[in-house]
Amino acid sequence: MFFIFPRAVHPDVCEQIVKDCKQNILEKALFVDLEGHRKDNPEVRKTLVHFIKDKDNKINELVWGFLREANKIQFNYDLTYFQPIQFAEYKDGGFYDWHQDDDGKAVESPDELRKLTAVLVLSHPDTFKGGELQFFNGDRPMEDLGKITGEQVANDIKAQGSVICFDSRDYHRVTPVVEGTRYSLACWCVGPNFK
Repeated sequence: MFFIFPRAVHPDVCEQIVKDCKQNILEKALFVDLEGHRKDNPEVRKTLVHFIKDKDNKINELVWGFLREANKIQFNYDLTYFQPIQFAEYKDGGFYDWHQDDDGKAVESPDELRKLTAVLVLSHPDTFKGGELQFFNGDRPMEDLGKITGEQVANDIKAQGSVICFDSRDYHRVTPVVEGTRYSLACWCVGPNFK
């Protein structure tokens, strides 16, 4: 289940976010294994990232606002706080295989979990090939996403400036980028465990 704010952020704002974030040192994204160790695993994920930890950064209020609104409209979860936003760069085959954003290791307290995820698409879809955000669709092929949700929704998921909010327990992936570069932001809301 996801909620989309299609093309909600102006392309100029998206481009400025990319420009500002690229001034930081991007590091290899690490994957958390079953024992909770953070390690580089290029068979699971090949992405460069930077975390925006400055709470006063204007990007935080922008993304968090969409998460709060989606929660009010559709999810109605008890949310406590937001984790730092992640800027991601996918290029040269960059991808992130099937995963959940809440895997039981995303927060330190056993009484909390990631509940909602937001992804802001920063790149125009004409500037890269591949790099599609996809949701697990049971036994249906992912190509059927457009048929299931409507072609417009499938296009909105790819559109620059779209914000996609979804339950952090939902399996999703970013397919390999085969040409160009895909930039995005991801943010997570944490709350008490579901009862």
